[in-house]
Amino acid sequence: MDDLYLPFPLRRSGWWRAYVRLRRTLDSDASAAQVARAWARLSRALVGAGAASLAAAVAEALVSGEPPLGRLGPAARGEELTDGIRELLARDLEALVKAAGFAARKDGTEGTAGLPRLDELAPPHPDPGVRALTAAVSDGDVETVMVLYLEASRTRGGGPAALHTALTWDGARLRPVAAPDLADWDALFGLDSQLRRLAANTEALLAGRPAHDALLYGARGSGKSTAVRGLLTRFAASELRLVEVRTGDLAGLPDLLEGLRHKPQAYVLYVDDLSFDVDDPTYRPLKSLLEGGLAARPANVVLYATSNRRHLLGERFSDRPALEDDDVSSWDTQHERLALADRFGLVITFPDATQRRYLDLVRGLAERHGVLASADEESALRFAEWGNGYSGRTARQFVDTLRQSAGNSADGRARQPGG
Repeated sequence: MDDLYLPFPLRRSGWWRAYVRLRRTLDSDASAAQVARAWARLSRALVGAGAASLAAAVAEALVSGEPPLGRLGPAARGEELTDGIRELLARDLEALVKAAGFAARKDGTEGTAGLPRLDELAPPHPDPGVRALTAAVSDGDVETVMVLYLEASRTRGGGPAALHTALTWDGARLRPVAAPDLADWDALFGLDSQLRRLAANTEALLAGRPAHDALLYGARGSGKSTAVRGLLTRFAASELRLVEVRTGDLAGLPDLLEGLRHKPQAYVLYVDDLSFDVDDPTYRPLKSLLEGGLAARPANVVLYATSNRRHLLGERFSDRPALEDDDVSSWDTQHERLALADRFGLVITFPDATQRRYLDLVRGLAERHGVLASADEESALRFAEWGNGYSGRTARQFVDTLRQSAGNSADGRARQPGG
């Protein structure tokens, strides 16, 4: 639509495209059936977006879209807008408010008589800031919309992190995780020292103090991933954001860092099960991130990686340079590969689960979930021997099995006829 001057990222939204199509249908010599179909497409798009109305969709897009003034624009820095920028922004917001009010009425637009309303399609947005902006958009109060939008740009920074605490990086852009698999540190027993160090480093990040990149090293099932995912539960009231980065998407780290540089939140980039083969070149973007370069490292971003390998890079004896090798730099290359883990400022080791530690974990988890009476040692040991060995993950799986049995027994008693 040509009404917008600044590059608001609305054109990718299905509901916006459906709105533009409806308006063009109404502006043309369309039949009543064509108008009804376009109206239905817009209603389906709004329902699919979880928006209660077009006004609600506009409000959420304003809060969670990247600010059209740019990463270094006045709104991002909290500065006053120039008269020209303010006029352009006011024109855009006026066009958006007009669009939101256009389809809210049942019979307010020629050619739409008898069509259903396009508001109250979903519950109100859970975020109070979005609800306040929705009300201003619905009221047609452009000045209030301007004030609320600029405040949201300054305090939230735009993008999916404005409304979501868990995100993923796909190598090109951030995407929100609508239903994150959160974890609770209370489920991790015998890791007080490890969790205390991780919490202290994260608290430093949130406070704006120097914080380290962290490598969480230990055997599989020792609680490393749960410890990182539990940060969102531990710091739920803070401005912490957790961004999952897959190893294959590490090449996009420079773009990700630059995009987060001026955001108001603190970001933990989370790489799970990090390891590289000897000839794998994808470790180099990670090395550059850890070492730093000409561009200053954003102070609001740290990297937390989990790995089963202390040195991250796989190594075979055959990979080591031979004594008679005349390549004078071969040992330097080998040392560079093995020193990758040394570039993490904080290395937290998670202990292997011995038989005794495994049984302690079983007892702790069973007591927490109310199935301690059925958690005998012999069954727990047999479960580990038949399954995945002694680990925290195995302990959780065993206790989950006990909880299933307890639930099945309760269901069976409930289905029995009364005497």
